[in-house]
Amino acid sequence: MSFLKDIGTPIFNAERLKSVPEKENYTFDVTFKDNRLTFNYLDLYNIFEKKYINCRLTSVSRWSVRANWGGVLWSDFIKYLGVHDFKFVYFESYGGYNTTVFAEDLTNPRILLAIHVDDDEIEFDYGGPVRMVIPNLWGYKSCKWIKNISFIDEYIVGFWEGYGYDDRGLIEPTIVLDINSKQHRRINGGEVTEF
Repeated sequence: MSFLKDIGTPIFNAERLKSVPEKENYTFDVTFKDNRLTFNYLDLYNIFEKKYINCRLTSVSRWSVRANWGGVLWSDFIKYLGVHDFKFVYFESYGGYNTTVFAEDLTNPRILLAIHVDDDEIEFDYGGPVRMVIPNLWGYKSCKWIKNISFIDEYIVGFWEGYGYDDRGLIEPTIVLDINSKQHRRINGGEVTEF
């Protein structure tokens, strides 16, 4: 069991993915301009300083969970790449799920390439071993089981966006179920910091 499972966090697997490579064989590609780099799971430990961020992941299906997420700060990752002058970032999972995030929505200093939650490795059901945590956007923008990250200038319609979900994925004011307390709470929109 893990923290997320222990507190009853819902599991979403739109692509019905059954497995990903084991950690020792897990890789993901990053493309920008004319560059293509391949990172493996251990690179996230060996190249970058691991950081912890306490934040909420909030689903468009109206629930929210607060956790201590651990991994590589997105800002550290793009600084390492030396990439700038892009309009969007395209994320794709091992199961073919995809989403595109606007560059201006990736400036939040609390965004992570996450590999841990509450000191445990993120288990497969919740997007492990490597997933995005973008606390200022609805959860469908926090791609799980990362396989490809591309810095692009033309928007690509994502999986849920193709079904009418908002292209930006900005969290709207509403009432959500707080998974931690099992209570319904009102949120103001944007990153959930009210509780």
